[in-house]
Amino acid sequence: MHKGRRWSSKKLMGWVSAAVMLGLGFSPPLENMARWPSQIIVPQGAALVLPWSGVLPFQARASHGVVVHTSATGQEIRLIGQKIGPASVRLELFGWLPWRTVPVEVAPPQVNVVPGGESVGIVARTRGLIVTALNPVLIKGHRVDPAADAGIERGDIIVAINHQPVTSDHHLQEAVDQAGAKGVPVELFVKGARTTHERPIKPVWDPKTRRWQLGVLVQDTTSGVGTLTFFYPGSKDYAALGHSLTDGLTRRPVSIAEGHLSGAEIVGVVAGTAIAPGQKVGVLAGGYNIDGSVTYNGRFGILGRLDHRPRWGPTGSMPLALPDQVHRGKARIITVIHGQRPESFRIKILRTYPQWQPNTKGLLFEVTDRRLLKRAGGVVQGMSGSPIIQGGRVVGAVTHVLLNRPNLGFGCYAYWMATQVAAHSK
Repeated sequence: MHKGRRWSSKKLMGWVSAAVMLGLGFSPPLENMARWPSQIIVPQGAALVLPWSGVLPFQARASHGVVVHTSATGQEIRLIGQKIGPASVRLELFGWLPWRTVPVEVAPPQVNVVPGGESVGIVARTRGLIVTALNPVLIKGHRVDPAADAGIERGDIIVAINHQPVTSDHHLQEAVDQAGAKGVPVELFVKGARTTHERPIKPVWDPKTRRWQLGVLVQDTTSGVGTLTFFYPGSKDYAALGHSLTDGLTRRPVSIAEGHLSGAEIVGVVAGTAIAPGQKVGVLAGGYNIDGSVTYNGRFGILGRLDHRPRWGPTGSMPLALPDQVHRGKARIITVIHGQRPESFRIKILRTYPQWQPNTKGLLFEVTDRRLLKRAGGVVQGMSGSPIIQGGRVVGAVTHVLLNRPNLGFGCYAYWMATQVAAHSK
């Protein structure tokens, strides 16, 4: 009987707690607290202000690395990041009944960056050889296609030859010549769209070129035009594009061995329409305005280091915003639509997407600047990486245009680009 009564007491307490929570759930103060994000990022040494209500019997218990302060009015709570790394805040009703636990990531101290907006040209050597086409060999009137027979497709990347990393198309031809002379297959390690395979291919003699061939055409470089997003004033490490540099053939991201960044001059803009995206028309302009290296190509664009500060464009630094510091409303983008000098154009952020994991689509915006609408129709190809500024902060970068509505575009949060820089810069 005693054991049964103890169980009944627990059950009763559960029902009472549930009733209290149900009643509180309709109160405006609790509704405000329920709008806390599912995860919080706060820089070390900085404070994040969140809604709170001192009239409700709640307590916030923070794990090591985060300090919690409630305002004198009881309407706000401040989370202060102390130690870099994961932490949490536990909200408890009556100081003992768990309501929810919110993960907290204490990020490195918030830093200032110099926004870009300059058009850049990228020429990079890839890690591996991109198969640009299959090229059958004609032997006595018959087409022989050893690469296709081995399962190689256009857009595949040859990353190794005979278990050694491939360095150039000349390296591939040397290995093919040696294998052909010996009458043995050459072993290719090939990366496809979804899988990586080892492909043994026996070279065939091409009477036309008088060389051993595999029946493929390859390239070991890729290039493109985009926009510089920001750089760090001290190190001059930069981030650009906002999305991966692709091979231009299959639109797959490529791995970069080394590359060069230079200025690009915009000589024209093809305006976007409801049926076709617009694009900037640019030519390489040398290194007077922009010059530097390309060392990495990732989900949020390319990274490297500038040889000098850009001669045209923004010069002052500003804070880099966290994802939860971006909001709907007025903003601007910095980009080039003629020559090499960046200009500022008005936009309106229509929607922000809560993100606590990296994603290239963080915000949706509308171009409201009549000059940009008249000259470009809105967002065009080549604007990728153009910095988005709001409230004196660098908040994002242009990444995509809506094909049927060129006045609308997507952007990524600049914070994710900065984390990519931190992870890969030397």
